[in-house]
Amino acid sequence: MKTLLDGLLMGRKEPILCCGADGQIKFFNTTFQSFFLNIHPDQIIEGMDFFELLSAPLHNTWLELAKQAMSGHHCQGGYLLTTDESNPDPRQFNLNFSPVIVSEKTQGWSLLVSDISDQIFPDLELKKTRQMLEDHFFNETNHIEANALLAREVAERKQAEEALLETQERLTQIIHGNSIPTFVIDKKHRITHWNKALETLTGIYSSNAVGTTEQWKAFYTHNRPTMADLILDQASEEKISSLYTNKYNRTSLLEDSYEVEDFFELDGKAKWLFFTAAPLRNRAGEIIGAIETLQDITDRKLMEKEILEYQDVLEGKVQERTLQLKKTYEQLLHAEKLSAVGKLAASIAHEFGNPIIGIRNFLKGLIKTTTLDQTDSELLELAIQECQRVKDLISNLQNFNRPTTGTVAPLDLHKAIEDMLLFCRKDFKSKKIEIIKDFAEDFPEIFAIEDQIKQVLLNCLKNAEDAVEENGVITLRTEHFDNKILFHIQDTGNGIREEDSVYIFEPFFSTKPAVEGTGLGLSVSYGIIKRHQGNIEVTNTSEKGTTFTITLPINGPSE
Repeated sequence: MKTLLDGLLMGRKEPILCCGADGQIKFFNTTFQSFFLNIHPDQIIEGMDFFELLSAPLHNTWLELAKQAMSGHHCQGGYLLTTDESNPDPRQFNLNFSPVIVSEKTQGWSLLVSDISDQIFPDLELKKTRQMLEDHFFNETNHIEANALLAREVAERKQAEEALLETQERLTQIIHGNSIPTFVIDKKHRITHWNKALETLTGIYSSNAVGTTEQWKAFYTHNRPTMADLILDQASEEKISSLYTNKYNRTSLLEDSYEVEDFFELDGKAKWLFFTAAPLRNRAGEIIGAIETLQDITDRKLMEKEILEYQDVLEGKVQERTLQLKKTYEQLLHAEKLSAVGKLAASIAHEFGNPIIGIRNFLKGLIKTTTLDQTDSELLELAIQECQRVKDLISNLQNFNRPTTGTVAPLDLHKAIEDMLLFCRKDFKSKKIEIIKDFAEDFPEIFAIEDQIKQVLLNCLKNAEDAVEENGVITLRTEHFDNKILFHIQDTGNGIREEDSVYIFEPFFSTKPAVEGTGLGLSVSYGIIKRHQGNIEVTNTSEKGTTFTITLPINGPSE
């Protein structure tokens, strides 16, 4: 039965195509193969995806008609084959899309192509016939045979005119029923067709447009040619380029046709349109009009714009992150160098420790066993004190480099401050910095991790030292109330800039040159104080100096 059906369809002179629901080609006759060669240069084969062979906007139009057929509707469309060297006459085809129903279910769709060119383009022949009839009428008025012939030709002409009107009406229905916004102009630039889809897009009704030459009003604020007008006038490439600079391209499917993407204000709304314009020719190849179709691509353009904006943001973030990573790497590298220097200094300090203790013990023995005058005795005592100071410096250096114990124990904060001052004494002295101590009386011991608190004190003292210039003053003040102690470090530097104040406790932020600071001191100190359930903050800053205040609980951090 299938073989018989295939044979019947294959013998039909009309082009026939059958496809599955997914657009896969199931059957086509040889007539359709010849017809499709006008659209696509390659042979079609069963099993191909039919719509992959079509290019926009033909793809979108035929796909919409196929979808309507799949929903159970019979629908029609049109296809105009313009002239070329191999086909001198334009051809107009009617496309009939129908559902293929098997067992009461739509399994696919079929396409029947009808050539209606003779109905669409008879006007030229009619004009010639009319002229011949008029000439014949005046030359052969006295001949009955001529009159009979004239009557017959007049009747044929009327029939042809009726057929022409019917064809024009059918063409009008095809254009107006098309979902793609479309308008057509004749060779005098008058609008002959303005379909409903274009009415919706532009807000201009067909009744107000057809018969006028004001197609420009739908798209522009001043009188200028549309692409259809330029094609009708066979405008030069220079003129087209002047009106659509970097916006147009020649289409590959139709000769003398162009496609454009441009931005418009339509009916008070911003729209991006993709439009294609092509010439309409008679059988002699003369341009007798032009057709222009439009497609709203605003959503696509907005998406492209968002993608480009997001791409710019990403590139900016990548560049910013790259700079941050580079800076972080440099700071980490510097921190690693400082760590190595600290270990080296601790190792050297250890080697100095034993000789200093030996010298101190020898001097103590000497002062006990030898009788000296007062001056020598004072000098010897001073030497013993200096040996002790060197020992304390070595001990502090070793303790500073030693890993933290993490053990909470009673701590005399005043003594810890004195230890760190001893550590900074040389630097303070070289810059002639005056240290003012205003320590509270009856100051309680606090429970804290000693080496961590000392690290915080040292960081704060070093920052104060860096902030002040020569002959500056650093004031250290302590107080206590309730269950808290407060330690204020005030310097006479230039203060902290307002834009820097929000970053000073962030890791690797530093206003010092890279060779002098890592940006870790205050960040580490902040973390240590917070782990002790305390607080460190800038309580005052101005051009006259800055005050840092450290608050710690007396009883130490709770578990």
